[in-house]
Formats: sequence, C-alpha cells, structure tokens
Amino acid sequence: MKVRALASRPPVTAKPDISIREAAAVMARRRIGLLVLVEGDGIYGVVSERDIVRAVAGGVDMGRPVALIATRDVVTVDADAPVAEAARLMYSRGIRHLVVTEGGRLYGVLSVRDLIGEAVQLERAVEGGEAVEMSMPAD
Repeated sequence: MKVRALASRPPVTAKPDISIREAAAVMARRRIGLLVLVEGDGIYGVVSERDIVRAVAGGVDMGRPVALIATRDVVTVDADAPVAEAARLMYSRGIRHLVVTEGGRLYGVLSVRDLIGEAVQLERAVEGGEAVEMSMPAD
C-alpha cells in the first residue's frame, strides 16, 4: 500500500506569521496534530501539538508568530512510498506526523493515527476472514 492511500488531503496549512494562539486554535478546530506552514509555493516548516505544549510550558507569548516555534527541517515522504517505509521513518525519528510530497510539492500529511486506523481495519478484515473460514464445512 502506498502512502497516498492514507494521507490526509488537503493538508491544513497556514502562513508562518500567524500567532501561536491562532495556530493552536486552527489545530483544535480542525482536530489535527500538525499544521503545515507555507510561504509562497513552498513548505516553510511545521508546528505540532508538541511544539505548542513546549511553548506554553516555556512561557512563550502566544501572540508571537508561530514561525518562532516551528520545525524548519521538515521530514517528508513521497506519496508513492510504501506505507511501511513511512512507518519506519516515523519510528526512527520519533515523530507522529510526516509531510507527504508529490514531485517535491506538498501533497498531504500522514499521521500515526492514520497508520493505526489502517492496522485496525486490516485486523478486522483478518478476524472476519478467520470467522468465515471457521464456519465453512470441513471436507
């Protein structure tokens, strides 16, 4: 399975000059854990729930630009990469979200929640298949 099948699209984006408070409000309203910051046609950075929590805990003025707390070194994965590759990347980097690109351009966001949701569906399918196999008459 390819990343594009699970990526959330379109990604929720914002400008890097919005306030940290505004970014947190967008994330809460849209129920997302990662906000992609864009400038022009490119990706400026990302801000995660963890970034917001660290800012609050550190006493950062929530009226300051979100760019102040953004991660600029964005970890990306290609939309056509296997989902297993994306999962390995998340695990090795200790992150919960990947920015998905296609041809170097922003395509979507893949979250650990997306991966877990797919795993749950696969487990249900397997369990359903086992139930069907068990109910078939033996030859």
